[in-house]
Amino acid sequence: MITAEPVGNVRAVLGEGPFWNAESGSLLWVDIMGKSIHEFKTVDESERGFQVPGNPGCVVGCGEQRLLAAIDNSLYLIDGFGGEMHHFAGVEDDPRLRFNDGKCDSRGRLWVGSMDREESEPLGSLYCVSAPPTPVSVLTGVTVSNGIAWSPDEKKMYYIDSPRRCVWAMDFDPVAGAINNRRSVVEFSEEDGFPDGMTTDVYGRLWVAFWGGGKILCIDPETGRSELSLEFPVSKITSCAFGGDNLEYLYITTARVGLRDDEEPLAGRLFIADPGVCGAPSHQYCVNE
Repeated sequence: MITAEPVGNVRAVLGEGPFWNAESGSLLWVDIMGKSIHEFKTVDESERGFQVPGNPGCVVGCGEQRLLAAIDNSLYLIDGFGGEMHHFAGVEDDPRLRFNDGKCDSRGRLWVGSMDREESEPLGSLYCVSAPPTPVSVLTGVTVSNGIAWSPDEKKMYYIDSPRRCVWAMDFDPVAGAINNRRSVVEFSEEDGFPDGMTTDVYGRLWVAFWGGGKILCIDPETGRSELSLEFPVSKITSCAFGGDNLEYLYITTARVGLRDDEEPLAGRLFIADPGVCGAPSHQYCVNE
């Protein structure tokens, strides 16, 4: 049986966007409602964080110890951890929308989605950010843009718009950075909760976090069947990413938004699990300024 244990001491309001930074041997993640970016370094289990001037949806590395963060409706380059911030790119500044989950493909493009802050209308989009740094809308009609992942052969890209309770697959061209032929590969019930962030393992299976479901499911996208279930003592599981020297550990972010402190004492903590399989790396953004 796979178990997950909390690590570090940070208790986020809305933890999200785990990114394994192989350069520093650390896990980066964001607290969206806490307006902060955090780091957990595995070698000594030290942690640190810094505040940002808005709601960060995700953060990725981009070489030379810099970070790229999606905050509200803009992308910012950050000089080192907590260093000077530089506006890099943005989309229309609609107060109803903000960036949410994002991830880079193997060529260094950032795929980042936006969401309706009220989580009720399909006002958001999925964007691809390459060079020059202009976000290009590749998918519209999104309500809460969330999980992004790729198959090991890079022929498929997987995507979640949480209220739809399914995982979409799209044919992916890694050279052109193009997607097409969207279809549902697995659907979920109300009892499962809402699918949120996700990643893939070396076998191409999906590891999907469930908001309100208190679990992560390992799913074969070819059959749609769940092969493993990782249960948690908290209900709002937001995302997951593989990390460690060999990408053998699974790091999981959680949230306590909307909960009383006495309801779920571990809600908002970062968790780690040994799933018995290695997974996909977190790719850095390739800056071309």
